[in-house]
Amino acid sequence: MALATGAHAQAAADDSAQVDEIVVTGIRGSQMRSVDVKRREASIVDAISSEDIGKLPDVTIADSLQRIPGVQIKRDAGEGATVNIRGLAQVITLLNGEQYLSAGNMGSAQPNLLDVPSQLMNSVVVYKSTDPTNALSGITGTIDLRTRRPFQMEPGLSIAGGAEGQRGERTKENDYLINGLVNWRNDRVGLMVSAAASKANLGNNSSGVVGLSGNNDWGGSAANNFISPHGFESFHREVERKRLGVNVAFEADLGEGFTLVAEGFYAKLDEYNRAAGINISNRWDGGAFGVWTTPTVFDNTGQTSTGNGRPWVAVDEYDINAWWVNSFSVNRTTKSETKNYNLELKYDNGGNFTSEVRAIRANGDRLSMNGQAQGDLSNWQYAPGRFNLFRDPNDRTRGPFYPAAICAQYPAAQRSNAVVGSAGGCYLNPNPLGYGANPQLHYNIGGAKAVWSGFDNPLAGGLGAGKTLKDYMANKDSYAIAAFSSEGNNEVQSDMNVFRAEGHYKFDDNFLGFITKIDAGVRQSDRTVEVEAFHLFSPFYGGTPGAVQANGQPVPAAGCFAQWKAIDVVMNQDQCQAGEFVPNPLGGAPVFQGYTVNKPTKIDAYNNVIWMDDLGSITQGIPGFWVVDPRDFDDVKSFQEKVFGAAVRYQIPGATYDVTLKEQSAYADANFEIGKLSGNVGLHVIQTDLLVKQNLTGATQNYGDTNLDVGDTVTRRKYTDWLPSLNAVYDATDHLKFRFAYSKTMQPLDLGNYGGGLSISTADCGTKPGRCVTGASSSGNPYLDPWRSTNFDGAVEYYFGGASMVNLSAFKLKIDSFVTGGTTTGTFKDEDGTPRTVNVTQPIQGDGGSVKGVEVGTKLAFSDLLPDGGFFSNFGIDANATYSPSSESRLGLDGKKLPFTDNSKYQYNLVGWYQDDKWQARVAYNYRTDRLSSVTGSSGDNLAVFQDATGFVDVNVSYNVRDNIVVYLNGSNVSGEIENYYVKFADGKTQYFSQNQFEPRYTLGIRAKW
Repeated sequence: MALATGAHAQAAADDSAQVDEIVVTGIRGSQMRSVDVKRREASIVDAISSEDIGKLPDVTIADSLQRIPGVQIKRDAGEGATVNIRGLAQVITLLNGEQYLSAGNMGSAQPNLLDVPSQLMNSVVVYKSTDPTNALSGITGTIDLRTRRPFQMEPGLSIAGGAEGQRGERTKENDYLINGLVNWRNDRVGLMVSAAASKANLGNNSSGVVGLSGNNDWGGSAANNFISPHGFESFHREVERKRLGVNVAFEADLGEGFTLVAEGFYAKLDEYNRAAGINISNRWDGGAFGVWTTPTVFDNTGQTSTGNGRPWVAVDEYDINAWWVNSFSVNRTTKSETKNYNLELKYDNGGNFTSEVRAIRANGDRLSMNGQAQGDLSNWQYAPGRFNLFRDPNDRTRGPFYPAAICAQYPAAQRSNAVVGSAGGCYLNPNPLGYGANPQLHYNIGGAKAVWSGFDNPLAGGLGAGKTLKDYMANKDSYAIAAFSSEGNNEVQSDMNVFRAEGHYKFDDNFLGFITKIDAGVRQSDRTVEVEAFHLFSPFYGGTPGAVQANGQPVPAAGCFAQWKAIDVVMNQDQCQAGEFVPNPLGGAPVFQGYTVNKPTKIDAYNNVIWMDDLGSITQGIPGFWVVDPRDFDDVKSFQEKVFGAAVRYQIPGATYDVTLKEQSAYADANFEIGKLSGNVGLHVIQTDLLVKQNLTGATQNYGDTNLDVGDTVTRRKYTDWLPSLNAVYDATDHLKFRFAYSKTMQPLDLGNYGGGLSISTADCGTKPGRCVTGASSSGNPYLDPWRSTNFDGAVEYYFGGASMVNLSAFKLKIDSFVTGGTTTGTFKDEDGTPRTVNVTQPIQGDGGSVKGVEVGTKLAFSDLLPDGGFFSNFGIDANATYSPSSESRLGLDGKKLPFTDNSKYQYNLVGWYQDDKWQARVAYNYRTDRLSSVTGSSGDNLAVFQDATGFVDVNVSYNVRDNIVVYLNGSNVSGEIENYYVKFADGKTQYFSQNQFEPRYTLGIRAKW
């Protein structure tokens, strides 16, 4: 099998007949092909190559890419997902040399490779400098995913396949992966079909802050600024991923130098992101902000807020006056599929001129829906300084109110008073067996984990004297459903059409004495993304006998619609009401009383429940509790239709948009050779037409947090970029190369940065009835400029042996324009019409950013160094280190510029391997230093959350049972690495924020080929 051809650049693959056959397979063969790619290319590249059919070096494509210098990945449920190159997410993804539409980046720039089965890939090439013949180039790099094609295989029939069983240390589910390839070819025609299908259940635990804000942001009057968040959560999450990928390729030699290639690549991903845990919070109640948490152990950070002049402190321990303790279940279900088609006609008759004409058609759809339930332990009775549902100051027995038909479903003893409404409605106690006072808890984050205490303190409530919060948590009948909801849903549809034509002329005698070849091409790309964000609303109280609105008119026949099917939502807001008239406690005159949306509902009334008593090693002190099984929301729309009769999409205007991006481009480049100096110089011209349709945001919809759509705004823009590039290689000797590269690059923003609109957030006012505005965000601006950069690269490479080399490279990226986060203010009205000025977060234009650094690496096959070394010649090493500091315009609390998000200053990879005639073994270690995770504006400051350094260890061992049969064992994250997040105030002054704990996973498999 001529495995070498699959590892070359796409243009080089056409010359496979001229390449000597390489029969080295396995890890050594993979390293050999990767070295060969780097040696041959004029651009600065790195590559990973398959060890065998269906086997990249790691479990996922992203996991393999992290072994490359300068490439950093982010994990999702423990699997490698998104990819940065040299610290930035602005990376182009290609499939066989053309733009790839994947479910993970239909509207974003950053590659997300979760839906792409690695078993279908032959190799992956990472361009770090601009190759002028590439369709597109990212700001910091370009990833080209290479599948197999029929003519790369041996003549005749070839069959390969594999199967494996997978298991997580925590989830203990029996997962699987199967893949296969069938190829047939002769000298003129070839057809290949390959497919991979898998199911994986991935477990992780999480603990930490929910909603970051500063104490004095929310009306706190403490002398010091301290983090007083909305709440704290600890939960166990299991993500089930079902993948299916199919690749079909047809090649035909049409004669006279023409070759036809037709390909289809299909990827489908069904994901169920199920989390179950406990929430301790202030319920977003305005009266609790800044006062429900009291720091007891803290350290002055030496930093003073620029917003209010008060000093910041880093807290190690809090006393928590818990306004709300509830178990919760969340299930985000995402179903996506993409189809990419390629039709390509190549001409190469052995002469000087060659050409290609290529058409790409791609489309994709992704539907992401969220379902959740809260199991509340409170009885919601009134007491000062406590969240309650009995808010009438003249009669504290008046809480949730329901029509007669619902009242009849509960015993008379559950009525909170004898008041009867005009149509027979009544007041009900929502959770008689719940606790009746705020639990007093203690939160210690001074060590390596979150440690809770106070659950054994006696607590008043429906279980009687002497019972503790632990007792309430253990009693299933002490839970009532606080809310059902389905929010933050979105559906994305994307289409892409590309036409591309290129020509190449190779001179027999160098033109002008040094030009060996010229290339030129044109390209037309049309990409459309339609995003609809929505919540599910359900109707209530339509057709209820005697139900009226506040003006005495009947409730609309369809009822009033609510997003939150919650025990604290009362249908008395301004757009639609449902209720009855009751006697005023002062004087007895009739007054309107709205119905409560959610009737008193036990946690197991509509749901299966599970007992949760293990939140992993990162959380200590929380006793076991009951929680709704998140699997009940695998189809949340059907669930809500079953319980509430209907579930209707209500569009979120601020997150719904259409963007059409058209690019017309042309390029020309010349390959040159002057003695030992060679390379290429080129110019890429791109004219971009941008059409953005946004929705205008109106008032907040009753009984939810979405806004009314009050119209559209359409923006059209056009801009042109002239992007020169230069790649130069000096072959000092047969083994030593010096490289230099220069380019200007441009990449469009995430399309949401163009199309997103304004969203307004509200919460219970606390001090007055109704909803109050708490903040706003604008996620898009069509007038933002794209990312633009000027890049410089230099490298020294020394090659010795077929699979060994060392390299040193340096790079500098001057980021001329980029997008970052900013904060302004806006004035919006509360539900009662009172204007309120709040912060508005929004993307803003940044400039003056930079990324620079150094990469050093080596690939060593000891057989190249010790050809007669016997046992020791079976070993090898792949090691590299990257130094990539970065900075952008925002400042942290310490007054220093923040780095770009998710960029580690240092990264190290160390891979050791062994291969003989029967055995292969590999241990891989990846280490990244701290990186910026997110930034929240508070009190005029930027509170920066950083992720601490991480080190992941993966291992695999395989045994060749026969020449064509291999059995293997893989271990992923065998050390059980924990991701730690912290808030940074100043050098050496940090505070615990949250933790993620991923489970180790193990795989046993078999591969065979004929």
